[in-house]
Amino acid sequence: MSHLRLRYVLISICIICTSNPALFAQGSANVPLLAHVNDHASANYNDCWGYTAPDGREYALLGVFNGTAIIDITDVNTAAEVAFIPSVNTPWKDIKTFSHYAYVVTDGQGQGMQILDLSTLPDSVKLVATYTGNNFTLSHDISVDEPNAMLYAAGERTELVRAISLADPLKPVQVSTFGIECHDMLVRNNIVYVAEGTQGSVGIFDLSNPTTPNLLARVSIPAPGYVHNVWPSEDGNYMMTTEETVGKTVKYWDIRDLNNVQLLSEYLAPDQLAHNAHIKGNFAYISHYKDGLRVVDLSDPDSIAEVGFYDTFPGSGDIFDGAWGAFPFFNSNKVLISDISTGLYVVQFDPVVSSVADQVNVPEQFSLGQNYPNPFNPETTISYDLKAASQVVLQIYNLQGQEVRTLVNGRQAAGVKTVRWDGKNNAGRALPSGLYIYRIAAGNFSATRKMVLQK
Repeated sequence: MSHLRLRYVLISICIICTSNPALFAQGSANVPLLAHVNDHASANYNDCWGYTAPDGREYALLGVFNGTAIIDITDVNTAAEVAFIPSVNTPWKDIKTFSHYAYVVTDGQGQGMQILDLSTLPDSVKLVATYTGNNFTLSHDISVDEPNAMLYAAGERTELVRAISLADPLKPVQVSTFGIECHDMLVRNNIVYVAEGTQGSVGIFDLSNPTTPNLLARVSIPAPGYVHNVWPSEDGNYMMTTEETVGKTVKYWDIRDLNNVQLLSEYLAPDQLAHNAHIKGNFAYISHYKDGLRVVDLSDPDSIAEVGFYDTFPGSGDIFDGAWGAFPFFNSNKVLISDISTGLYVVQFDPVVSSVADQVNVPEQFSLGQNYPNPFNPETTISYDLKAASQVVLQIYNLQGQEVRTLVNGRQAAGVKTVRWDGKNNAGRALPSGLYIYRIAAGNFSATRKMVLQK
């Protein structure tokens, strides 16, 4: 990289920092916060999606336990809710768009699929229909194949996938069901990728003829947790899976040969509970519960690595607190994050700043720092330096030599890293006061240090 280009990017970083240091107090320098909206804190939130109107205005569709909020984010300096459509009160909601309509489903309890007309934005949004055909009441997740006017819905809890025609967007028609279990799915080019939950697998189906679904392959996850989410790369050569189970990694697969699917690489953020992954270009945007949004570089499929983050939940809390959903698909490169307790965050990921930051801030050596504070209660921070991109394992042991918590287990880019420990074991249970050992292994480097949990 030229000295001129490097100087330009560094000056840009300094300007951003100086003008508003809070922008990445909770994130990496290449993922600044643009806006935060939290109008329904007492109700709590779930998923999010995005919509760009024909006039170019951008909207966030934010799931609230008791409804759907539509937020105009075109000008992030004046981001504001412009409409709210009530729904049944439930922690689980999913939202997708087709044409100028939004489709909203709920799980836990439900009253069918709401259809919202977005054509009158920014003035209003109307609930124009509710689909209840074929006893449709609940669905955990939906996915829309826009070119083919098809919507796919997870059945109630562990039932089959419903294939629903949107030929008439206001009058959906179910044309078939398929699969063995569905928690979440993604459809692209008539291929439906299904995360099969307790079955421990991903089913890949051809729906070129929606009335006669065809199973192309079923991929078994090794030692699976709950197979929660699946998202293919834009070229369809790879897919990413998450398992919403503490300690289960995000996995990246080569699916070019469906008769010989290969697991290529894995990733997991420090709090070890990934929720949903979305892929845009060479990057995955992962809503990672207490770790917030994590951006992972996929340009080397054999060695995926985190290159940016924004933590919407920097404090301690339940393992299921934090970032539920993400949406990175705006042409403006804005990224939405929905946090369960604190609402909508609008950020932006800059891969150019990421690559320069990696070059500028690469430590001269590997090292493991002393945790701070020490002694601590209830949580402490551990820092470490990576001279080069490495497979990193950071674990905590008791004095009997038993591993009680794995904080990091995945490949990470070079740089200065920090990770929090909340004094709990891998099962989420608080550990007693005492002396603990933490150990890092990164490539050929390893080191250990002591710390004291004092209650």
